[in-house]
Amino acid sequence: MNFRYRLMQFMSGRYGTDETFFVIFIIAVILSALNIFLRFVSLGLYAVIQLIVYALIIFAIFRVFSRNTEKRRKENYWVREKLGFLKRKKDFHDQKKADVMHIYKKCPACKAVLRLPRRIGVHTTVCPKCGKEFTVKVKK
Repeated sequence: MNFRYRLMQFMSGRYGTDETFFVIFIIAVILSALNIFLRFVSLGLYAVIQLIVYALIIFAIFRVFSRNTEKRRKENYWVREKLGFLKRKKDFHDQKKADVMHIYKKCPACKAVLRLPRRIGVHTTVCPKCGKEFTVKVKK
């Protein structure tokens, strides 16, 4: 039997890699790179961070070979939920930069983000969420 078939047979029923594996691995790589510079500052801190890096790598590998797929799915769902928040925030920021016809302002009372037409000058607007009236200054 060839190696690929044996590996496929071994991984059958195991969880494998997912987004959480890559997040843990990237954190371990970043800590390891940071640890290169900390070696010269404090040897004790260097040892602690290196142990954390090893623990993260062992945990990531443990997740790959785990047969408890339901628990790994729940962990991955939690991580994707947290990463999804960051992705949505980044997408909203990119949308704001690309939108040249509108400005985005926060309501001072309820902090809701309002999308307003870009008209130069000072305008009063009413928040549709809380009903508070406030002024908006548009410069360009």
